[in-house]
Amino acid sequence: MGRRNVSYIPQKWNKYFNIRDDVEIASGTYRIYRRGVEGPLLFFIHGGGFSALSWSLLSKAITEDVRCQCLAVDMRGHGDTQCKDENDYSIETLANDIIQIIFAMFPTEAPPIILIGHSMGGAVAVHVAQKRAIPSFAGLVVVDVVEGTALESLYSMTTFLRSRPQGFRSLVDGISWCVRSGQIHNVESACISFPGQLKRVATGESATRELDKGTALIDANDLCGPTSCPSSSSTATISHSTKPFTSSTTSTISEEEEPEENEESSVVPCFVEKGNGEMKPSQPLTVSHPLPPMCTPATETAVRPPVPISDATGAYTWRIDLSKTEPFWRGWFSNMSSLFLSVPEPKLLLVAGVDRLDKELTIAQMQGKKALPLLLLFRLELLISYRP
Repeated sequence: MGRRNVSYIPQKWNKYFNIRDDVEIASGTYRIYRRGVEGPLLFFIHGGGFSALSWSLLSKAITEDVRCQCLAVDMRGHGDTQCKDENDYSIETLANDIIQIIFAMFPTEAPPIILIGHSMGGAVAVHVAQKRAIPSFAGLVVVDVVEGTALESLYSMTTFLRSRPQGFRSLVDGISWCVRSGQIHNVESACISFPGQLKRVATGESATRELDKGTALIDANDLCGPTSCPSSSSTATISHSTKPFTSSTTSTISEEEEPEENEESSVVPCFVEKGNGEMKPSQPLTVSHPLPPMCTPATETAVRPPVPISDATGAYTWRIDLSKTEPFWRGWFSNMSSLFLSVPEPKLLLVAGVDRLDKELTIAQMQGKKALPLLLLFRLELLISYRP
């Protein structure tokens, strides 16, 4: 069994997106990231606690293969979005936010828009589609969220949130915990997306803003002070020190390399819905590993044990306190399956297995309804960072 070096150095947004901008609407200022300038627009809506940067790897990968545009938004209370009311997370409010953002960006004419949402974002996408408010709406993709299983998992969500560390000594500590605990399996994705979930305890400033300003605390083992984020063209500098900060210093952690199992991949047949309502087979999906079960509590030990916020100078904590959104959880997912099936435009449901379907979707699938194109997805995090 060999050893390999894994770098948990945070990365900046411009490796994956071409444009970063802020969109002003009545409820506040929303941070968006864009890639591509022509073709249909894939509008990404992240899940609760995540950020627009969770879609970084997928946006880069898909625009390299397909002529399209990608746009990801930090939802209210998340990332670098600043709202007047960060206590209202009702599904009606979240859906209206998306509609207003689209009209603010495209006041006269918009490209064909395909809404893609994960978890909370999937519910928001369904409600936006159901409102019929976007003239250029062209399609809907819901990622790994089903009404029945989502509602059932809410009972364990509070326990899961309590199991997470309340703070991290540095961004490297946070990213390391994120990967080692199984929250995100793709290290590259964790390095770009996890800072979007954190803010500095002392100032309330998001970790992504600190990275841009060069004031982020990259690694707690570097006691010289804040560091600037390394770029692909040069090494970062450490304040009050001449020591270069590279992937070979303290942010690189040596891990035991796991033996590869089941190297032969399996093939899952996929079907997509054509614009005229017909179902047609697409290219088979090659998969190699099953996804973990939904809402698995993070119980694995991190590389460095998490510490209480009060014990960590300049520590980071979560950008949003998800426990405060609990009153809205049931409203996000109630009646979601029925609304999804009622959307007439082409749509796609991505799930980790048919066992994730609730009763209404299972019946729809068994009856061969044209309204339910289903893609069995066993390695979603090859492209996106989400843990289902």
